[in-house]
Amino acid sequence: MALDPGLRECGVALFDLDSGELLAAGMPTNPERKARGLTTWSRMAGGVAAFVSTFLEPLRAAGVAVSVTVASECPQVYTAGKSKGDPNDLIELAGVVGRVAGELRATSKRSFLPREWKGTLDRDVMVERIKARLGERPHEHLRVQLPRAQDKHHNVWDAVGIGLHVVGRLAPRKVFPR
Repeated sequence: MALDPGLRECGVALFDLDSGELLAAGMPTNPERKARGLTTWSRMAGGVAAFVSTFLEPLRAAGVAVSVTVASECPQVYTAGKSKGDPNDLIELAGVVGRVAGELRATSKRSFLPREWKGTLDRDVMVERIKARLGERPHEHLRVQLPRAQDKHHNVWDAVGIGLHVVGRLAPRKVFPR
């Protein structure tokens, strides 16, 4: 499971690590809108777990052994000129990641700084690269559930991108002239 963490909503993408296939992607939300700290982290983790379980429980019920690896974007503090918002909010995001991994009983955990999985590409360029990689397996696009709010779509695409990075499908391709 790939996670783009947030206090109010998280981008989530489920992949089969063996085949590298996207199983589902979406953005569960937190019903706790104003609180901070453990209560908010727990509620957000519960929302993510509920989203994930709708896809994993049928597999488990069919006798398929399922283990969960959580791959998350690691909250990062930037220098003052590049920083957006309150750096203390990053502590909150780290709490969400920890609660999600615990709630899902993750057997493995990985985290990536934004630069590690997407390099220095502009957000829009990166989203197009992610969509292109899904275009190689067109049925995967049907598994992406985008939220109504257009300005929240990047949360889901970031989760998909992190997952594609983990399964080795996101790396830039080199084109050699003939």
